[in-house]
Amino acid sequence: MNATASTATAAPAPPANLPWLGIVAVLVGALATTLTSRLTSIGLADVRGAVSAGFDEGAWIPTAFTASQMMIGPLSIFLGRAFTPRRVLLVGCVVYGVALFLIPFAPDLRVLLVLQCLAGLGSGTFIPLTAAFILTALPKSLWPWGLAAYAMNIVLGLNLASTLEGWYVEHITWDWIFWQNTVVAVPLFVLYWFGLRRLPIDRDYLRNGDFRGMLMGAAGFTLIFIALDQGDRLDWFSSTLIVTLLALGVICMGLFLLHESTLDTPSVDFGLLARRNLILLIVLVLATRFMVTASNTLVANYLIQVRGLRPEEVGNAALWVALPQLVIAPTVAWLLNRVDARFAIGTGFTIAATGFLLATGITSEWTESNFSLALLLQAIGETLELTAVIYFFGHHVGPADGITFGAIIQTARLFGGQLGTSVLVTFTRKAEQLHSNLIGQHVIAGEPLTDARIVAYTQIFGASTQGTGAPAARGTGLLLSAVRGQAYTLSILDGFLLAATVGTVAVLLVLCLREPPVLVNPVAVPPLPPPEERDTVSHSVHPAS
Repeated sequence: MNATASTATAAPAPPANLPWLGIVAVLVGALATTLTSRLTSIGLADVRGAVSAGFDEGAWIPTAFTASQMMIGPLSIFLGRAFTPRRVLLVGCVVYGVALFLIPFAPDLRVLLVLQCLAGLGSGTFIPLTAAFILTALPKSLWPWGLAAYAMNIVLGLNLASTLEGWYVEHITWDWIFWQNTVVAVPLFVLYWFGLRRLPIDRDYLRNGDFRGMLMGAAGFTLIFIALDQGDRLDWFSSTLIVTLLALGVICMGLFLLHESTLDTPSVDFGLLARRNLILLIVLVLATRFMVTASNTLVANYLIQVRGLRPEEVGNAALWVALPQLVIAPTVAWLLNRVDARFAIGTGFTIAATGFLLATGITSEWTESNFSLALLLQAIGETLELTAVIYFFGHHVGPADGITFGAIIQTARLFGGQLGTSVLVTFTRKAEQLHSNLIGQHVIAGEPLTDARIVAYTQIFGASTQGTGAPAARGTGLLLSAVRGQAYTLSILDGFLLAATVGTVAVLLVLCLREPPVLVNPVAVPPLPPPEERDTVSHSVHPAS
């Protein structure tokens, strides 16, 4: 074959601006994924109304999306190695964009849930494969910038969603909760098309890869995830469905681990988990995700339940976490090239825990502005700790572990977020019941203080009150509402204390981290093989290609 023919048939070389295209792709993909999940949850009432779904049926709408993301995460290990990340990401981007475009036209709940599942499967490929891209295709000096973009957009997306949803509902239509992500999918497709290498399908891995094992593992993770997501609504172990989901999930995970242990070349290298620091780092990723969820959930729930704001009206408070990310993330990236990552992780957890402790001064009179300093500290700490944890994690993996690394990060991210939500919802609900009972013991019918408070509330309404019920009865209702408000405020305070405790424990775990092991083949950009060898070379060692 002459030189001209070789040049004509060769796959195009990566463009000169490949690293920056990759960072932007990570940024857009993480933002799109997080925004879709959060917008669906915040705008759930509008979506339920559009398909005439009740509360219980509608609760499955956000679950369908996030559970599908969990399902595809482990499978992306197999798909990325067999078909290359570029193909998987392009297909995922198209499926994601088309499904979200069609959702507002769904005639009923069943069709909407199917489209939500498709959108989740499409977007679930973004994080594992683009996170792997950072470590396998970018120079090590650019790792902090790519990981900072990833961390920034998780925090940004979670806290920007309230403002966007409110604007869409007030000024346009709820349809844009979904259509905005179809618009985002277009530039994301372009970034993947030009930013990732074009290499042939690894047909040998496609024939011999362990797809069945990965499917079993993905099913186990997904079943457990659904149980966590629906557990509080269905009262956990009182529900046959939750018990069944947990049992089937545990069985699938056990079969997956047993199956992988019998293979000579398992799809997931569990020896990776035995490397120095890795178990601790996975726990720290979970802790970070828990704290990010606490920042986003506790303040929003307080403003809605106690201050009476609508979900979209809490956006002003959330912006204290979202907007500073534009400055915090680049600063963190610059810092990580100059300090020990372990110091950055510990500092991040300390700053975030301090923010949660400041928020424990909460009273039932607090408004959005009272949370400003606490939320700003949480924003700084959480971005620093999340970026530094993943950056330090990356120093423990080799070139063959790139996609496995991405799948671990995706699974820990989703599980950490869902576990954080489940724990916080259940914890604050139980705490509210406890505080309501304790406060109620001091509100006794016939006591002078109780009667005086009821009289004061009654006088607010007066004799010509409008609405149902006599003034005295409505005054009693206001007293009960005040008790509930105080109990809920105290339960949120307890939630802040729990998050601060998690941050403190995480700092102690950081002290146990040691230097990363010296890898024989550290992550590096794998060279392209000569054109004549591209059809025969195995690409299983080039997971980001």
